Amino acid sequence: MMKFLTVIIVMLCALMPAHAQVVVNGVDINKEKVEVVEVLVTERFSGKTVNVFVDYGQRTNFRAGGIDGKDSESRIVDPQTKKEIAFASAAALLNFMETNNWEHYDSLLFRENQSATFYFYFRKKK
Repeated sequence: MMKFLTVIIVMLCALMPAHAQVVVNGVDINKEKVEVVEVLVTERFSGKTVNVFVDYGQRTNFRAGGIDGKDSESRIVDPQTKKEIAFASAAALLNFMETNNWEHYDSLLFRENQSATFYFYFRKKK
C-alpha cells in the first residue's frame, strides 16, 4: 500500500507545472518586464566556486570588474532557502540560465594576470 501511495504522490508532483525562477534580491526576474540580462562571473579566491552577479536593470549595478553598492543585491538566490546559489563554474551558470528560460547570446572575457572575468548576455526565451 505504501509503494502505491508513493507512486501516486510522485505522479501528481510530476504533473504539476514547473515554474522557472531566477531570483535576484527577492525579485523573480522571469516575472519582470526584463528582456535582457547581463551576468558578471569572476573566480573566487577559494577556486571552488565562482562569483555571479546579475544586472537586470535594477538600481544596484556592477561596473567592469567591480560592484557598485551591495553585491548581495546582485546575487542569484534559491527562492525556498533565500540563500545564494553557489555555481561551480561559468558552465554551471550557463546551464542554470538556459534551464530557467534565458538564452545565452553573447559573451565577453577579460583576463588580468591570473584571473578571468566573464560577461554573459542572456535574452528571455520566447
